[in-house]
Amino acid sequence: MKLVYQKKNGLFPEIKGIAPLKYEARATIPVVEALRDVGSVVTPQVSPNQSVYTINLGDQMPTGIITVGINEYPGLGLRMENEPDYPIEYPSYWNQIDWTPCPVCGAPVVWYEAGYVPGYRICTRKPYHHCLATDDVAEISTTEKF
Repeated sequence: MKLVYQKKNGLFPEIKGIAPLKYEARATIPVVEALRDVGSVVTPQVSPNQSVYTINLGDQMPTGIITVGINEYPGLGLRMENEPDYPIEYPSYWNQIDWTPCPVCGAPVVWYEAGYVPGYRICTRKPYHHCLATDDVAEISTTEKF
């Protein structure tokens, strides 16, 4: 998954700002450390599975986080790209977009598809860069011409 900058900034006039992003996820220790290093608040949940966290993202998204679906609570798994797969994981392409840093400033991105195409996102930091998620190399080169 890759985010391609659309050379466009700003929010719709009716949107005043972006709320902080909050997730529940199973995460490895390297993911927790990477998130904390960039200012995210990562809090362990009290659960039988000690690797479940509540994550409040900050202004920066670390690179190299892979998101996967897992067949147990909370349904979202996070690991670094150089770590082995979870034994129970399956691909989670749409969740991966939310954990891919803005290609311009590195901020987290949020859904912004209204009136656009699937995979359209903006980053959560001013000036709110617009991006399009894609994994198709031909689509990337076409998009960058606009």
